[in-house]
Amino acid sequence: MTTHTPGVDPTRLDSYLVVALEKLAMRPRTLIALDFDGCLAPLVDDPTTSRPLPEASAALEEIAIDDDVELALVSGRPAGDLIHLASPPRSTWIIASHGAEFGHVDSGGEFVQQEFALSPTQEETLTRLTHHVEDLANNHAQVWVEHKPAAVVLHTRLAPEQVGHQARQAVVDLVEGWDGVYPMEGNQVVELAVVEATKGQALTALRNKLQHNHDDPLAVLYAGDDVTDETALATLESTDIGIKVGDAPTVAQFWVTDPPAMAAALQLYVNQRRKRLAH
Repeated sequence: MTTHTPGVDPTRLDSYLVVALEKLAMRPRTLIALDFDGCLAPLVDDPTTSRPLPEASAALEEIAIDDDVELALVSGRPAGDLIHLASPPRSTWIIASHGAEFGHVDSGGEFVQQEFALSPTQEETLTRLTHHVEDLANNHAQVWVEHKPAAVVLHTRLAPEQVGHQARQAVVDLVEGWDGVYPMEGNQVVELAVVEATKGQALTALRNKLQHNHDDPLAVLYAGDDVTDETALATLESTDIGIKVGDAPTVAQFWVTDPPAMAAALQLYVNQRRKRLAH
C-alpha cells in the first residue's frame, strides 16, 4: 500500500501517469470505468446536490462517441440517483449499488437495467435492518439514513467526529454475526446490504462481458476515491491503469489529488485519443 501527500497542485499530473495515459490512448479497445462521488464530482455535504465537474462531463461525452472505447460509471448510489445526478452519455454502462444494479443507457437515452429483485428473505432482512438503523440514527445528532434497493446506509459526514465514529461502530456491532447481511464501510458511511456485491466483482463481470468474442484485449482504466473502490482497483492487470483520487492508502499505481485533477487526466486521455484517430 502507498500513502500520498496532499497539497500538490490539483491540475498537475504526475509524469508517469501522463505517459501511461498516452499509451492507453493507443490501445485498440479500452474500458474507462469511473466512480462518481469524489472522482467525477466533488464531495458535498448534501449528496442530492452532487454534480460532475463540467470538464469531466465534457470528457465523458467525447469518450462515449468513440466506438472502440467503453464508458462505465461505477457507484454505490442507486441507479436512478446516479443517472439523475451524473447525466451520463448514451451507451454508458451503469454499475450501481456497488454492483447489485447493472445496466446501460441505450441510444435513446433510456436506462436498460438487468433484472433485479430481492427474495422474500432478503426483503424481510432489509426491513428489519432499516428499522434498527433508523432507531440508531435517531439517537445520534446529525446522522441520517439513506435507503437503497438492496441496502440501508448510515451517513455521518455532518456529525461531530466522535458522534460519527460512535454511530458507525454501533451499526457494525449491530450486524455482527447476522447472516445475509454484508456491511461495507466507506468514507464516513456504513452500508448494510442484503445482496453480496462489490465494485470489484462488477468490474470483472463487465470486463468479461466486453471481452467475449473479441480478439483485441481490453485495456481498463479505473479511478475512484473511496475504500469501496479498492475492490475494483485490486482486479486490474499490469497493463491497466488504476488511479486513486485523494491521498488515502491504495493498491492503485497512480494517483491524482482531487476531482479537478481527475478531470484533467480524462481530458489528457481524450486529447491523445483524438490525435491517434486523426492519424
